[in-house]
Amino acid sequence: MKKVLLFVYDSFAEFEISILITCLNGSNYELVTCSPYSISKTITSAGKLKIMPDTTVNDVNSDDYSALIIPGGNPYHLLEDAGVTNMIRSFFDSNKLIGAICGGPALLGAAGVLNHVKYTASLTQNDTQYLPVMNWNNKKEEHLVTDQNVLTATGSNYIIFAEEVLRQLKILPADEKSPLQYFKEPSMS
Repeated sequence: MKKVLLFVYDSFAEFEISILITCLNGSNYELVTCSPYSISKTITSAGKLKIMPDTTVNDVNSDDYSALIIPGGNPYHLLEDAGVTNMIRSFFDSNKLIGAICGGPALLGAAGVLNHVKYTASLTQNDTQYLPVMNWNNKKEEHLVTDQNVLTATGSNYIIFAEEVLRQLKILPADEKSPLQYFKEPSMS
């Protein structure tokens, strides 16, 4: 079975990836959670959801995964974490799919990835703690940007983010216009 790595850290925004991970369930992909902390440390999301990670960044081999997903949140405390940046860079250098949403692209910036790709993020130059790692020249004011093996989205665009990740993984057909309509419009089902 193929695997997708979900990077989780204290303050990650679980709602930004909840539809994606729901859709991965039942596919031919196994979801594996990864943390920058000890394997025994519980991760607490922005909504106070508690998660026990499956592995740590230091134990990840990008060859074992088809994709890396990085949710937003407040990753500032991880910008200088060599384990995190090395893991991200390994996925990028191996041409593996990387999906980052909202504030997650800051970790791509810390790993030097944003020097090589166009991207979007919910961060602006007013988020001064992220200024040293963001390549603002490559930022696009768009909801979703795909460049090379990197897919980025702003936080409120989590449905189109999920759709595009699922397309890139070939779980959804590339030409299907609105495959996650169920999550977009209320119905009685």
